[in-house]
Amino acid sequence: MKVLVTVPTTGWIHKHSAFALLKLQLDRRFKLRILLPTHRPFENNLHHIVNDFMAGGEDYWLSFDADNPPLENPLDLVLYDKDVIGCPTPIWHYAGKPNERPFLWNVFKKVAGGYTEWPVHDGLQRVDAIGTGCFLVARRVFEDSEMRKAPFQRITNADGTVERGNDMAFCERATARGHEIWAHFDYQCMHFNKLELGEVIRAFQGMS
Repeated sequence: MKVLVTVPTTGWIHKHSAFALLKLQLDRRFKLRILLPTHRPFENNLHHIVNDFMAGGEDYWLSFDADNPPLENPLDLVLYDKDVIGCPTPIWHYAGKPNERPFLWNVFKKVAGGYTEWPVHDGLQRVDAIGTGCFLVARRVFEDSEMRKAPFQRITNADGTVERGNDMAFCERATARGHEIWAHFDYQCMHFNKLELGEVIRAFQGMS
């Protein structure tokens, strides 16, 4: 089985993402093609990758961000043969509210007015949406001609502000076409961010 592995980048990649790529190359179960494309902006990069994926004939596309390396081997997820599987990634999320947990996992449940964090963090689960920090997509998703029409394009309001980011927009388009979105909480990722330490201190002091 063939897998396209990509790390969308602007020219920089964290060393742990490089280590993850090196480890993937040791997995002899699959024939891998590895790309580090640098098209801008990010959605444009993803759409170029989709074109490369379909032209290359791979069975699956695995992608993770330059600052978002998987901790386990995400190639294992190919064996589940799901349409889309996300590897949960922690996101810093602090708005100064009392007793607010200052992070969440980028796996989501659709609710009135938007999305909230998926409530159960255990094993493989069908979910409503995932972040695209690290995810695996089966070829059949993009064999659907409607999913070749700017699948990662952000959804904007009339004034140009963003209503849905590229990841949520992709999940909504895929779901509307009957493709299932999954996440596997045994395959979590690292996520390297720059944070102001005072904010970190205030966040954890505000938790009871």
